[in-house]
Amino acid sequence: MLKTEVKKLSSSKKELKVTIPKDEYETIRDQQAQHIRKEAQIPGFRKGKAPLGMVKKRFGGLIEGYAMEKAAEVGLYEGTAKEGIEILGTPEAKEMNFDDDGNLVLTFHIDTLPEIELTKYKGLEIMRDKYVITDKFVDQKIDELRRERAEVTPVDGPVQEGFRVTVDMQELDESGAPIVGRKYEDVTIEIGEGHFDKEIEMQLIGAKKGETRRVEKVYPDDFPQEDYAGKKELFDMTIKEIMEVKIPELTDEFVQDLGDESLKTVDDLKKRIRENLEHQYANESKQRFEEDMIQTFLAENPFEIPQALIDNYVDVMARNAVQRNPQVKMEEARRVYEPNAETMVKWYYLTKRIAEVENIEVSDEDVEKFLSEHVKDEEKRKEMLKDKASVEHIKEDLFYEKIVKFLEENNEIKENEIELD
Repeated sequence: MLKTEVKKLSSSKKELKVTIPKDEYETIRDQQAQHIRKEAQIPGFRKGKAPLGMVKKRFGGLIEGYAMEKAAEVGLYEGTAKEGIEILGTPEAKEMNFDDDGNLVLTFHIDTLPEIELTKYKGLEIMRDKYVITDKFVDQKIDELRRERAEVTPVDGPVQEGFRVTVDMQELDESGAPIVGRKYEDVTIEIGEGHFDKEIEMQLIGAKKGETRRVEKVYPDDFPQEDYAGKKELFDMTIKEIMEVKIPELTDEFVQDLGDESLKTVDDLKKRIRENLEHQYANESKQRFEEDMIQTFLAENPFEIPQALIDNYVDVMARNAVQRNPQVKMEEARRVYEPNAETMVKWYYLTKRIAEVENIEVSDEDVEKFLSEHVKDEEKRKEMLKDKASVEHIKEDLFYEKIVKFLEENNEIKENEIELD
């Protein structure tokens, strides 16, 4: 009977040493010899009828090779079964030797599911951004909406503040010579808005269509970006179009022209925009908080995972992406998921380990309660309960909600208030 010995190399890698007794190995060798005998063509004998001794003598090296290969297969299969080791990926055969008694000793390095020793997952401090939507920020968004609906008409006169101009621009060196590769066509500039560069924008005031005007930008010596500090930029800008922008006034009539029947007044619009912004930034805050939370808990509870788990995650996510959109290529989808794959796989196993220790689980009753609250159609609820894939998906979502709630309740969450104005 074979003997086994297991050594832990890391949280997700084990060394398995298997010793196959001499007599068992000889049985395996004889079996391989019989297999080769059946196929052997030896002069003077019909196929498969040559004496076994002659076959062993003639094909000894081949028999030994097959026997070692079969013994490794048997040793790995029976050894992992005996020790309860779940194999991930392809085990690595590190050593195959005979000991002094003629027993075959096999050593394998095997990737396994990670064994996670929880270090600290309670009492940690985690920051959460809390965005405050100011009236000024709401007004800015309304101004953007008004600008989107502005009446734009071409004018023959000179550029004025508030006008929109289209230019071709050529960057020059300090001597005034054009810099090759630094010509930009059909650049749109809102004069005086500062979206391009207010210092340059204002130098275009008074220019006429077709005129080329040289403008410059001088950076102070203490400019934060050292590559620009104390330097001067020169551009030749050719005016191609001059447009007057008439921004509509903010009135109830403007609001009603937006096409949303639920909006009647300016106050309605402001309320809607505030609600949308609050929802948008609440989601952003939640996403950032969860990203910070993941990094915090992984840093406090380090462990390794085998590459096979990472590769499998990327493959599954990429296949799902291709199924959703057949125009996406598999390799492109893989490149999207590869950068965060290790983090997400580690987070998955860490949450499972925490749930195991804290007895956090999702019951069938939890699923039924969720469906009763979110799916009003009774027939549809029954159909979803019969669909194993739907139930598993719901359980995954509910599990994640439970684990995040548990971590929030058992750690110190400090809010970082950010005013958006």
